[in-house]
Amino acid sequence: MERSDSKKAVKKQFLTSRVLGSFAPAAKYSFKGNVNSIDYSDDGDFLVASADDDSVCLYDCNTARLKTKVFCKRNGASVARFTHHSKAVLCASRDAKGSNSSFSHHVHYLSLHDNRYLRSFKGHKKEVTQIAVHPSNDTFMTGSQDRTVRMWDLRDHKPHGLLEANDAPAISYDPQGLIMAVSVSHNQMSLYDCRTYKKGPFATLLLKTEGPHSQLKYIKFTPDSNYFLASFTSGPHVLFDAFEGERKAVYKSDGLGKESVAFEPSISPDGQYVISGTTKGLRSWETTTGSLLQTSSWDKSSSSSNTSSGGAIGAVPTTLACWNPRALMFASSFDRKLLFWLPKILPN
Repeated sequence: MERSDSKKAVKKQFLTSRVLGSFAPAAKYSFKGNVNSIDYSDDGDFLVASADDDSVCLYDCNTARLKTKVFCKRNGASVARFTHHSKAVLCASRDAKGSNSSFSHHVHYLSLHDNRYLRSFKGHKKEVTQIAVHPSNDTFMTGSQDRTVRMWDLRDHKPHGLLEANDAPAISYDPQGLIMAVSVSHNQMSLYDCRTYKKGPFATLLLKTEGPHSQLKYIKFTPDSNYFLASFTSGPHVLFDAFEGERKAVYKSDGLGKESVAFEPSISPDGQYVISGTTKGLRSWETTTGSLLQTSSWDKSSSSSNTSSGGAIGAVPTTLACWNPRALMFASSFDRKLLFWLPKILPN
């Protein structure tokens, strides 16, 4: 499977709803545990997926083939994120129940080239749930169930800073790397200048949610940094103005927000569309309007890739979805499976 034409297309052309609706699975991989994270390298040439079977897998996106598979049996793997090197990732330990491992709650700098830990970052007291890598340098931040955010540098195993929150925090950098976004309560988000975050936030936004007990779980900035997409543990995804905190669009679906589970959304590289998993399958919306797109063919494609669903349309809950930053490609996961999606129609 070649990706060169698709890669050129996304740089020169915008997506259309027709192209988006033509996406279909091009490759499928199975795991022995649920896939718990998906991430693409900066250049879009590689994808990394971690799973509850303690595996971390590296895929070549030009061929959609598995390139490297390693097992983190001692530490587990719960969140894997690329550094700015396509063969090196940050991987959070998985907090196995009853584990007395001294490595619990740490983040490890893992080389997938030779399956070697380059460094361990220790400091969190409970499981690390999110990792955000700075867009243009070697710093990163981590959010944990210990209700703290810690700042790090790949070259130093000790944290460089700490922020406190009232819940397990959602964290994100804006695409320019100027702003850090950190949730400080179930519906409040603070914005920090990356250079002076120790002086405190320059703004704290009160976000209007759909439910009183809905907790902010994921934050995704649009490519122009003017808006951010917020995902909650109940209710729909919501697009907010990054400067004023006003709601701009709401992303609803019959399979979204009815469970106490947050689905991690992803924004297309051109900023036009949002994709997300739901209990009913993969869904997509227009970013600025929140209009749900008609992508029923996705349900058929996912169901046909799932041998346990009997091929029923819409019978496949999808947990993760992630756009390739440089190509007309995205990935999703369901039922211990990872799917690579490509369009059958390219932009004119």
